[in-house]
Amino acid sequence: MWPELFTIPIFDLPVRSFGLLVALGFIVAVAVASKLAARYGNNLETDPLGIADVSWWILIGVILGARLAFVLVNLDHYSKHPGDILKVWEGGLVMYGGLILAVLLGVWKAKRIGMPAWQSLDYGLTAGFLGQAIGRIGCFLVGDDYGAPTDVAWAITFPDPLRTGSAFAPELSTVAVHPTQFYMSAKALSLFLLGLFVLKRKKFHGQVSLILLMVYAVLRYVVEMFRFDMEARGGIYREGHGPEDVDRYLFENGITNNAGQIIDLEGFRTMMRNGVENASPQLILSTSQMVGIATFLMALVLYFVLARRADLKVKAPTPK
Repeated sequence: MWPELFTIPIFDLPVRSFGLLVALGFIVAVAVASKLAARYGNNLETDPLGIADVSWWILIGVILGARLAFVLVNLDHYSKHPGDILKVWEGGLVMYGGLILAVLLGVWKAKRIGMPAWQSLDYGLTAGFLGQAIGRIGCFLVGDDYGAPTDVAWAITFPDPLRTGSAFAPELSTVAVHPTQFYMSAKALSLFLLGLFVLKRKKFHGQVSLILLMVYAVLRYVVEMFRFDMEARGGIYREGHGPEDVDRYLFENGITNNAGQIIDLEGFRTMMRNGVENASPQLILSTSQMVGIATFLMALVLYFVLARRADLKVKAPTPK
């Protein structure tokens, strides 16, 4: 875990791994999108040039949408601590929000500069998933989006005490958890490779984008099953296993005090290692899973709608 990689001496400015990896992912995605535009774009001269312009709007959409979605899911906390809304460097992004707003702003800008929306989205989204695969490594380095306690052979543990700037739950330090950050990075990388595969074989513009969105929804649904930041994600909790029920159970068992603060840290960690059901909230469906279901259904309907449109048929063989 390396939330802060180093500090710039003159300005005493910490360089945070999360921001650096997100920036690196963005740069790589733009470079790859430009190459894909030259191969699969409508105009070999203007598409690669337009990618850089569109990419800035996509970046705004990713960060703004992802943060806005996280704030909405955790509105109770941010209504009481509005100053925390801008602390993006501490983690706290819901990528569905980022994905949705990035697509909307990217398509809007592409159309404004004359790039065909669905065709551009096909190669842009493909490259974007490569950037996300890199950015998700930043989630691991800061300890965000962590997994549930487990005893699988590839489980990871975070140190106690945690490093400065960590977004990992300190009460779970030394407890083996699923490396869900790497699961999500692998998910994004597989979507990038799938996009490359379908780009060479697509029958209509928009086909790649909609396939990627459907597969993303399925894979994200699965990964959510191994996540453990239930309160931060929100959703529909099992009856009797919501956050309030857990708080009451922990208090009754002497793990927390009246204020909800953990006073028996080792007792709590033992519960986590033993998988005590009442010691943590239990989600039936997380917010991301519900959004994923809606995304899958929407993409499925659009798939059949676009497949019927004559103006979106791929007339010439690709790649060029």
